[in-house]
Amino acid sequence: MPAKVLRFDARRRTLDTSTEAARLVGPVRILVALLGLILVAIGLGLTALLVYAIAQSRETGLGAALAAVAFLPVPLGMAAYGFDLVVRGITGRLWSRRFWNALEARFVRRAHVWIPVLAVAVLVMLAIGGLFEKGPGRFEGLLLLVALFLHVLCHELGHLIAAGLVGYRPRWLAAGPFVVQVENGKTRVTRSRSWWMFFGGYAAYQPIGQTRAKDFLVIAAGPLANLLLVAAALETWGWPTAATLFSIFLRVFIGAGIAIALLNLMPLPRAAGGVALDGRELLDLRRRAARRTIP
Repeated sequence: MPAKVLRFDARRRTLDTSTEAARLVGPVRILVALLGLILVAIGLGLTALLVYAIAQSRETGLGAALAAVAFLPVPLGMAAYGFDLVVRGITGRLWSRRFWNALEARFVRRAHVWIPVLAVAVLVMLAIGGLFEKGPGRFEGLLLLVALFLHVLCHELGHLIAAGLVGYRPRWLAAGPFVVQVENGKTRVTRSRSWWMFFGGYAAYQPIGQTRAKDFLVIAAGPLANLLLVAAALETWGWPTAATLFSIFLRVFIGAGIAIALLNLMPLPRAAGGVALDGRELLDLRRRAARRTIP
């Protein structure tokens, strides 16, 4: 077999390899390990900030401390997954597959029980924390939830607006407890029956005349919508420093927008059923394009 054909096959196998493959090959192992180190650094950094906020509860207030406790599992989980990727890149194997499969199975089976409990617990903690605050700061936790919901809604709207602009047909979106359906040119708002959507969102559309370029624009439009809102807020009002209710809302709104955009751009593996973050979708699109352009 000619050397050029051998090189082509080797490069194609490398591009076809997923981070979830049973055995990783050379360049993919390096990339997986680097991605893991980045996630570990981000996760531990955010954890340190939240722990600092908890330790400084006398100055930041009980409300901020309780909010930090409520969101502490997120960066810890990010750091744990990053460590998993580092070991996966070093060994080239799915060393923790059984653990993650068992965790996902348990998570899916009991989601209808603990997600509502977690949601109510977060709301109660934020409300109780606000009782011990003075001035507008008592509403910071609740304003954070409002900002998160607005950014999730705008994120999904970004997907659907982009889908309409490229010729796709928007169907529905879910954001928090609400579902917006588009049928025969009519829009209908209903209540979500899934607790999965309490902290997140989802947009559905029918691809007509589908191309990779159109898919890329539609997927990227979600995080881009969050970043554009943050940029517009900073351009209009600047970084808020006052202690007013509006300034507090702007601070949490800007922070929530950046966090949601960065989180969605992470190329994490697909969950059960094939659902993935925007970063994974963009990565898969890029990999499919790269496979077809190998000389």
